[in-house]
Amino acid sequence: MSRRTALLGAGMALALAGTTAGAMADAFAPQSELAGTALVLQGAGTASYMIWDVYDAALYAPAEANEGAIVNAEVPMSLILEYHRNVGVADIRKATWVALDEQYAGEERERLRPKIDAIQNAMIDVTDGDRYQLDWDPEAQRLTLKLNDETRFESDDRELARAYFGIWLAEPPLSDKLRAALLSRVD
Repeated sequence: MSRRTALLGAGMALALAGTTAGAMADAFAPQSELAGTALVLQGAGTASYMIWDVYDAALYAPAEANEGAIVNAEVPMSLILEYHRNVGVADIRKATWVALDEQYAGEERERLRPKIDAIQNAMIDVTDGDRYQLDWDPEAQRLTLKLNDETRFESDDRELARAYFGIWLAEPPLSDKLRAALLSRVD
């Protein structure tokens, strides 16, 4: 790993900023589908660190979904992260725990740790152009993580779905600006 990549990853773990939905929403399809349920683009934004755009993100959920239902993983949803930089999985893990350490305390965090480790053990380094997609279907109790349309992880754990989507959507998120962009169309 180059020094620049290491510094970029370490910095991302500490502070990601997001751009607003604006033109970013135009880069993603307005609709999607998950297990026969129509999903609409709720919002999109870019996660940036300093001057570098790291990834574009888009959130899809049913048109009628409210913020509480999305944050609590009560509705089908899909989160897409399309990378503009090479990012090592170790840096993805660091950034994940920055958010989760703020959201969960003590015993609850330690109870979640094996679940988070399981999904992250399925992840690999990403390069410019790679796309992670996280899908949750509450009816089928199926959480799926794909990299470039290849399934890397599946689980039936609602708590894991809520926690992992929560990295971007729960309070406090990895980035306040990115959270606001992802939820920009939620009423």
